[in-house]
Amino acid sequence: MSAVPARRRRLFAVRQETFESIFGHVYTALMINVSLIAANLPLAIMVFAVPDPLASWPFFMLLSLTLAPSLAAAFGAFKAARDDAAPHPLGAFWRSYRRNAGRAFVVGLGVAVIVSAMLFNLALFGANTYAPLFAPTLVMIAAAAVAVAVTALAGFAMYERVSAAAIVKAAVYLAVRRWYFSVMALVLLGLIAAAVLVQPVLGAFLVPSVLLFAVWSNAHFAFTKVVEQAG
Repeated sequence: MSAVPARRRRLFAVRQETFESIFGHVYTALMINVSLIAANLPLAIMVFAVPDPLASWPFFMLLSLTLAPSLAAAFGAFKAARDDAAPHPLGAFWRSYRRNAGRAFVVGLGVAVIVSAMLFNLALFGANTYAPLFAPTLVMIAAAAVAVAVTALAGFAMYERVSAAAIVKAAVYLAVRRWYFSVMALVLLGLIAAAVLVQPVLGAFLVPSVLLFAVWSNAHFAFTKVVEQAG
């Protein structure tokens, strides 16, 4: 008779652990999303307030300069969640933000300049007869810059003591060598942007951390493989 209650207690314990694990992941995702909103508050407010953000892309490009440091911070929070048995996403996010904000901002500024130049050229020569010939090249340059930047931001979170130049060089190599990860990252970033633009409140609070974790996981795998091969 005593064996049945013992078995039931074991089953209940497993279910309780599963529940706590699910709750922990949901809590981590929500706190990272809240931190992302807080770190990009001017951008978030304007996305909520402006009916058509795409029509004012130069203004939003300027506001987007806060994105790179916040993405590096989110990747740092993912790393802490992977490494720690009891992660504290808010603390991990802002610690990573303080450590990586400077070099992440420089990378984000570089990407903003490249993407703005490509968009300006597309707008300037969009009606030109030869536009179909060079438009794909401009889009590819902008996409490559974003892919390299995201990979570098993940590298900043993983290797905080390694120089920014070394990580950016590795990011260029990885963005080309593992191009399928770059394509996936661009698709996921596009889905985040679409979700936020279509449903600003729900999109910002529910979507980014889930898709960014996939971006982080791919970058983590790519960097780990490079380190293993180098060793």
